[in-house]
Amino acid sequence: MRKNIYKTMKTAGFAFVLLILASCDGLWIDTDLNVDPDAPAEVPMKLMLPAIQQSVGYNMGGNDIVRTTNIWMQQFDGVDRQSFTESRYQLLPADVNNLWNSFYTEIFMNGLVMIDKAENTEGKYSPHNAGVAKVLVATTLGITTDVFGDMPFSEAFKGNESVLEPTFDSQETLYSTLNSYLDGAISDFGSSDNAVDVEGDVIYGGDVDMWKKAAYSIKARHALQLTAKNGNSAYEAALSAAANGFTSLGDDYQVPFETNNKNPIFQFMEQRTDIRMGATLVDMMKAIEDPRIPFYVAEDGDGEYTGSVIGSENSNASHPGDYVAGATAPVVIMSYAELKFIEAEAHFALGHSDEAAEAFEAAVEASVTKVTGSFDQTWFDDNLGSETLTMELIMEQKYIASFGTNQAYADYRRTGLPALQLHPDALIQTIPNRFPYAQDEITYNGSNVPSVTISDKLWWDN
Repeated sequence: MRKNIYKTMKTAGFAFVLLILASCDGLWIDTDLNVDPDAPAEVPMKLMLPAIQQSVGYNMGGNDIVRTTNIWMQQFDGVDRQSFTESRYQLLPADVNNLWNSFYTEIFMNGLVMIDKAENTEGKYSPHNAGVAKVLVATTLGITTDVFGDMPFSEAFKGNESVLEPTFDSQETLYSTLNSYLDGAISDFGSSDNAVDVEGDVIYGGDVDMWKKAAYSIKARHALQLTAKNGNSAYEAALSAAANGFTSLGDDYQVPFETNNKNPIFQFMEQRTDIRMGATLVDMMKAIEDPRIPFYVAEDGDGEYTGSVIGSENSNASHPGDYVAGATAPVVIMSYAELKFIEAEAHFALGHSDEAAEAFEAAVEASVTKVTGSFDQTWFDDNLGSETLTMELIMEQKYIASFGTNQAYADYRRTGLPALQLHPDALIQTIPNRFPYAQDEITYNGSNVPSVTISDKLWWDN
């Protein structure tokens, strides 16, 4: 019966083709036949922008990168399934496939398309839209190269030119690229020749002055990351950029989430629940009676704030609190507090003791105020202000303030601070220095993928 149906369909199809060919002079073809109204070929920038921003929030600030690096930094602890294996420093190429593919397709590719539309659409020249897209691309490039090292970029988006196996740009080149994008964005924001206003911006509501501050702040972040390469000039470059960066809590570069589009860590805990708060972070905060504890850490079953000691797999320890895992909690990409910590470290390293102390207090105040809504000067004076300022103290407080971001991991590899214990059942003999390359990249571009292990240091760490 199935064979007869197939023969009938085949015959009918052949007859239809003959009919078309016999009457081609009068043939009419609906030109909209293959147009999907739900997938328009031309997407306006005001619709592209929020989608790119949400992907930055989800993939760069709240999903695989943050969860994994916060486990390695013992701010979280993996107590079950994949998170437990990650806590012992096992991360395989297949584990980063979704991440790798998401930031290339959702952020880089769409961001570059938006830049092209903003710069090359006749009658709709919009350097302001181009600048916003450049900051988003540069932000993502900075975060991703800081965990993957060398990556395809200059040849990564030339499939239409038959470049199907793109070469990997060195991390040194990628740092130059991200700074070029940031410098271009800063220039774009100063342009008065702008035909299309920035719309759909869920981060800064189209305020290009705020985006300009964000661009300078990201420049400061990555200037500081080059201290092992550039020495004091890295600190000076960081301070120079920071002078034009964020000036208040209201400037924070963060992606909002809502009840219909929930915070990614909230989603993870709702669906998986295999991470708990790490004892290293919780105990460090308890030691100074840190007012951020009830916001960072949920109460355990006994009404206490507890962390899982590395290697203990303590599933009874506290869940992450609402600050990072609330359903509507925003994902912080970079904060005013981080910028002040950058200033504190740079001034301290350059021997500017008064400026370092001032920036350090401002950094702690910014973080505590952001998290709790207020700042107790007496608490600071009793617990931190009376301490001799050291690099260890600066980095410990930055570690606390950086919870829920990737920054503690970037700083740790650069400074070795705060001091962390190796997992007792570690599968390698060091806390990982990088992520592996994605399995899809190995499969489809294997001849260009560098041979690395997660113990290998990145360019700026050598």
